[in-house]
Amino acid sequence: MNLGNIKNQFPIFSKKINNKNLIYLDSSNSSQKPKSVIDRLNSFYSNEFSNVGRSVHTLAVAATNNYENTRVSVQKYLNAKHKEEIVFTKGATEAINLVASTYGQKYLKEGDEVLITELEHHSNYVPWHYLRNSKKVKIEFAEIDENGDISLESIKKKINSNTKIICITHISNVTGAVLPVKEITQLAHSKGIPVLVDGCQGAPHLKLDMQDLDCDFYAISCHKMYGPTGLGILYAKIKWLEELPPYQGGGGMIKEVKKDSITFADLPNKYEAGTMQTAEVVAFEESIKFIQGLGIENIMEHENELMNYAIDVLKKNNSVKIIGNPKKKGAAISFTIEGIHPHDIATILDEDGVAIRAGHHCCQILHEKLGMSATARASLGVYNTKEDIDQLNLSINKCKKIFDLK
Repeated sequence: MNLGNIKNQFPIFSKKINNKNLIYLDSSNSSQKPKSVIDRLNSFYSNEFSNVGRSVHTLAVAATNNYENTRVSVQKYLNAKHKEEIVFTKGATEAINLVASTYGQKYLKEGDEVLITELEHHSNYVPWHYLRNSKKVKIEFAEIDENGDISLESIKKKINSNTKIICITHISNVTGAVLPVKEITQLAHSKGIPVLVDGCQGAPHLKLDMQDLDCDFYAISCHKMYGPTGLGILYAKIKWLEELPPYQGGGGMIKEVKKDSITFADLPNKYEAGTMQTAEVVAFEESIKFIQGLGIENIMEHENELMNYAIDVLKKNNSVKIIGNPKKKGAAISFTIEGIHPHDIATILDEDGVAIRAGHHCCQILHEKLGMSATARASLGVYNTKEDIDQLNLSINKCKKIFDLK
């Protein structure tokens, strides 16, 4: 499928950055938004706004129906078994915090272990770290190999009788490594251990099937899926949502409140306390339609071809070092240029309208393991082209020239 004209659907690409065409290579951070999503957000606020689940007037009923229609669309997109397994949150960070807090509260005790990997984003480490103090829980790290991969064997070596939950990223936002989530889940379940997957980098770039993956929890960041900010999704198997306590208390998540007792709302409302992000949820349905309209298989093919092209181009560029060489790679390339700080690289590239990220990408543990404080990262979206990669390479050469590098 030819995706060459896809930029026309994104208003931001009509904008000039420093009088240059925008080359946006920061989609692992946050993707740009198609006009259909922007228009739906504006339309809801302009013509349809109301809170959900609170009133019986026309606007409230319509808003509630649209809100729940998005839940069903997400369920179908993820091939979840039940729509009640879809919980809307403020973001993937809150989704993971929800699980860490409630699972930790109910099931973890002193000496229990949480197994994560050295690839994890801080959002899949810090929430579990809190349990070190409150519950005296231990955190174990599955180690990367020389290619920046996490193998099934590296997970297996860290599992013991104290392992109570395994929490892994689907795709590393630094090395791009795609983890064998299904196989890790099978291994974990054979030992009675639940699995949480940080799907922030997986959801925009992979075909997802929750019943096939069989993980217990899957966290999604909607703003990385061409959707609005301030919205995330937690997929969780019904059994866990029934067993775990509520994460927050307030309106919307209760069934009955008395002076001496409280009963909680049915799923998934039990986990959606307070005023929800109605407009963002409604607009996210357009994000799903956008992805489905292109076809996730076509997106995967396009991004894989582009990633291979980018790796080939950058490998031929002297002084550029690509971080990691995983067997299966997602849509992110982290790199360094000898003698130039990543922040200087990003600043100079920005002069040419090339937007990349520089820093530790919220993965300080991984960078420490690699012996680096920071890297530069170019990450792809459906709107990127080979011409974007060529401009990235030209701007890198400009950067090297400024620093007298060959």
